[in-house]
Amino acid sequence: IRQYERIGIVPKAERSPAGYRIWNAREVQYLKWVAPAKRAGFTLHELAEIFRMYRAGSPPCHTAQDLLQGKLADLDRQIDELSTLRRKLRQVLTRWKGRLRQATPSEFVPLFDDLYDVPMTRTRSALTPKSRKERRS
Repeated sequence: IRQYERIGIVPKAERSPAGYRIWNAREVQYLKWVAPAKRAGFTLHELAEIFRMYRAGSPPCHTAQDLLQGKLADLDRQIDELSTLRRKLRQVLTRWKGRLRQATPSEFVPLFDDLYDVPMTRTRSALTPKSRKERRS
């Protein structure tokens, strides 16, 4: 919550005499929107900007729509990249199987040489741990 206040998702809350944060219904709604919006790919900073627009009385609907449209375009690019990667890796695996069938059990086969044909992707692998900064946003 402190981070949400710091970056502007919710304004700095007033405190009760016991120290509890006091928000109005709109700010509570912002907090409820954070998790589903993050699942849709919105960053906390994007949400903070959208919510600031709401608080300022400027409807952020077109901004949110444009951001989501960009996220869908990015997702389509990632799907294309991953489909290409899958196809190339299947080709490499087929070559590896053939090369290993022809090799003797004690022979070293430089399999990774076949990976030069595999394109680099901008898509984060599910096997690659997220950085600390990425986990926070």
